[in-house]
Parts: sequence; C-alpha cells; structure tokens
Amino acid sequence: MKKNFKGKVWKFGDCIDSGNIKGVMAGIDPEFHTKVQPGDVIVAGINFGMGSSSEDAPRSLRDAGIAAILAESISNIYLRTLINLGLPAIECPGVSSIVEEGHELEVDLESGRVRNLANGASRTFAPFSDHAIAILEKGGLIPYLKSSLANNREGT
Repeated sequence: MKKNFKGKVWKFGDCIDSGNIKGVMAGIDPEFHTKVQPGDVIVAGINFGMGSSSEDAPRSLRDAGIAAILAESISNIYLRTLINLGLPAIECPGVSSIVEEGHELEVDLESGRVRNLANGASRTFAPFSDHAIAILEKGGLIPYLKSSLANNREGT
C-alpha cells in the first residue's frame, strides 16, 4: 500500500449496503468483478457500507484489487473494517461531485488530498495518521500486529 497512488474511478450512489457490496459489488452490478482492475478506486455517496459488519463484503473489495474507497460518508464500523483489512477507506465530502466513472484520481493519504486528473478538481479529507498508514503498509491489522510482535521479540 502506497501513501500516494492513482486509480481509475468506479462510481456508485448513496446507501450502498454490505449485502450489495458482497461479491465485489455483485448486488449492484453482477459483472463488476470482470470489469474492475487492480488499483481501481470506488467513489460513492453517503452511507457506504451500511448494514452488516461481516468481513465478507470488504474482503471481496480488497481481494479484487480495489486500491481505495472514497465516499461522502462511510459507516463507522465498515470504515474501520476496511482499514483493518488493509484497504484505505476515505470519507471525503464532495468527492462524488468532482468525478465521473472512468476518470483517474490521485490520492495522497498523508496530506489528505484527492485530485481528479481528468478535470483538475480536488477535495480534501482528514489525513491518515501514521498509525493508520502503518497498518495499511503492512496489509492490514493482523499483518501489522504480527510484525510488531516479531519486532518486540527481537528487541527483548
């Protein structure tokens, strides 16, 4: 996971629940899994990930190679689950108004900035903490904890 990356946009609307996300957005577009490419990003409206807190839906996004989720708002538990699985979940007010499907976004997790490379429009979001970036760089919370434990054992 890089702190700065670019990705092609797949745009979805408001109130996308975990049941529709499961199977890589299969409840909305049953063919999405054949179209999405590693490094692509999902942009959505409000309430992304509402509903069940099961890891199946966010894991399907990660396993499909989605680089990040950017949405107007993300369910709190879903936001944390995505990050714990190693997938940046970014609440970015106004993001859905500056992109169309197929545009390319440049995302900087440290500065909290997203820029549309097709039209130059940008929005800001709360920068990711060093801790959240470290979790993402390790590929999720479990790999991060395993690495931390291994480092602690070597130091004692």
